[in-house]
Amino acid sequence: MASYDAYLSEKNQIDDFMEKGYIMTSSTGTLDGDVVEFQHKTTADKKKVRLTSPDSRKYFATLFIKQQEKITK
Repeated sequence: MASYDAYLSEKNQIDDFMEKGYIMTSSTGTLDGDVVEFQHKTTADKKKVRLTSPDSRKYFATLFIKQQEKITK
């Protein structure tokens, strides 16, 4: 169950940033997990979150692709 708890916590962090007006700006893969950077749409405020769960990395990737599709349209 620890794996699911990690996923849920990381997913909630991503959702919280998105709801507060942040967009995903970059992702860096490390041996300790992926570091995802967010920047607020209207301010220069930046946040980072480390994703260690494979499911949360998949969730991030899906959202990032959708975000990029909206930008290019």
